[in-house]
Amino acid sequence: MHNLERVKTGISTLDEILLGGFPRGSIILVAGGPGTGKTIFAAQFIHSGATKYNEKGVYVSFEESAGTFTNYMLTLGWDFGKLKDLKQIEILDLLSVKKKNSMELILDEIIETVRSLNAKRLVIDSLTAVTIAFQNNAEIRTTISLLQKILRSLDCTTILTTETPWGSKILGTGIEEFIADGIILLETVSLGNELKRRLTILKMRGTPYSLKYYQYNIEEKGFKINPYPEIM
Repeated sequence: MHNLERVKTGISTLDEILLGGFPRGSIILVAGGPGTGKTIFAAQFIHSGATKYNEKGVYVSFEESAGTFTNYMLTLGWDFGKLKDLKQIEILDLLSVKKKNSMELILDEIIETVRSLNAKRLVIDSLTAVTIAFQNNAEIRTTISLLQKILRSLDCTTILTTETPWGSKILGTGIEEFIADGIILLETVSLGNELKRRLTILKMRGTPYSLKYYQYNIEEKGFKINPYPEIM
């Protein structure tokens, strides 16, 4: 298991915990409630790939426009616009095409973009926004199964983000977790008279990992994880 090729996340402590990073080619589900930093986590993965590890990336957004995303990332010092101009990354703004009858076109566009750029990293933010157009679990399951087949056919390491409703023990719709090789849960919890953020690795195929909680902060340069597990 230790000999699997690894893809560095760009978050140094997380890479140490995962013995070097995500297994190459894996599908990682990053789940969390509002304000837990799912988008920042995913963006850091793409930005680090392009600027540190010579790996091109595609960021697919179903929740905000490319312009809004790019401006937001500048507040962290991450110039996605420049990386796009240099053809190191591509941002697919699919905010307006979330209807279920357009899913095949959406998936075709993702495939074409990944292959034309020769991307090694892919983010889909978020599955929650994709599945909201569907009426029942059968339609969601069919779409997610199709997405899994497509992701397996691409030579990419993929992050899928999904929303966890407040107080819910279900990750997203409860279906997407079954297609993932790894699951990282981001939470905001009450500790005394303040809120803390914590990260837990719930699943990571091919990697020994701790089920302990790790406190994290979102700072000027993105995620910073406390290297020591905390009782929270």
